[in-house]
Amino acid sequence: MPCRFWGGPERQTVQAARVLRERGACDVSFAVLPHRQAKVADNPLVVGARAEGFEAEPLALQRGYDLIDGARRLRAIAAQRRPDLVCTVGYKADLLALGLRGRGAPRVLAVARGWTGEDLKVRLFEWADRRTLRWHDGVVVVSEAQRAAVRACGVSEARIFWVPNAIDLDRMPPPVPRAQLLAELGVGSSAQLIGAVGRISPEKGQRSLVEAFAAVARADARAVLVLVGDGPDEAAVRAEVAAQGLGERVRLLGLRRDGAQLIGALDVLALPSRTEGLPNVVLEAFAYGTPVVASAVGGVPELVLDGETGWLVPPGQPGPLAQALLDALASPEEAGARATRARARLLSRFTAERQADAWLASPPDR
Repeated sequence: MPCRFWGGPERQTVQAARVLRERGACDVSFAVLPHRQAKVADNPLVVGARAEGFEAEPLALQRGYDLIDGARRLRAIAAQRRPDLVCTVGYKADLLALGLRGRGAPRVLAVARGWTGEDLKVRLFEWADRRTLRWHDGVVVVSEAQRAAVRACGVSEARIFWVPNAIDLDRMPPPVPRAQLLAELGVGSSAQLIGAVGRISPEKGQRSLVEAFAAVARADARAVLVLVGDGPDEAAVRAEVAAQGLGERVRLLGLRRDGAQLIGALDVLALPSRTEGLPNVVLEAFAYGTPVVASAVGGVPELVLDGETGWLVPPGQPGPLAQALLDALASPEEAGARATRARARLLSRFTAERQADAWLASPPDR
């Protein structure tokens, strides 16, 4: 089974390390905080990094949220490996790296991809993260929107570095054939497939999407909604599907290894999120040539230019979302033109090579 803890941040981290290594720019090793629900040996970042030939050492904590123990263990790893630069990805790693401050310690770059506010525990950690970001030597942001958010945390502009998420097109797997997905769903070739791919969580907005799709389904008998992923809001989403009387018009496919590849079989990718950094799923849709309807949150408007590379809608408003989805389905030529321009935008700004260029920009001085 695929692991839910191998997501966009993990893929982006390993991808950037690999491209930088290929350029001969640096040696990279990983210290990985295993998720408490995953065995250390099966941790996806450990497995993924080692598969690319990197050293990856699990930074297992005796207690899940013992930051003091974590900081001590990270200091021991840093003392052994003596890195010039430590890059932290995620709020827990950011907080643990505070223990590296002091004479002779390596420089620390925190990578700020965005904050989700998923639940109370996450909000508390993210609050602490925002309060302490300015104590690091620099902060990497994935979008201009995140740059503004980090600046509001008290980090000076000179210590903020833009390194966007990116796609390595040479490593993109082929899309799932449309006919294959139609057959799996048991629908005819005339079906119009709207899909959302990602963690099913309140901040991702799938319940709003189901509400919007109810209006789409009434207007277009061919429309089918496909939800790929799992997460804490899955039961609520299923309840919303039942409440809207959508039955077989909405399919929840669960967590899939080929989740990204399914994007290529869709007529429209929907991203109804309430918060985002710079979403990988939109970059994947651009790469596969799938039109995008997305909420105007975080760095999304830096990818989806309304009327040019897709459709933008206000977050949490099913009405405008439904109308944009109907517009995309009703105008396949326009949708295709926007998808073509979206791929061109991807090639000009969001490739793995351009990401590596951004990483190699001058690091902060202490």
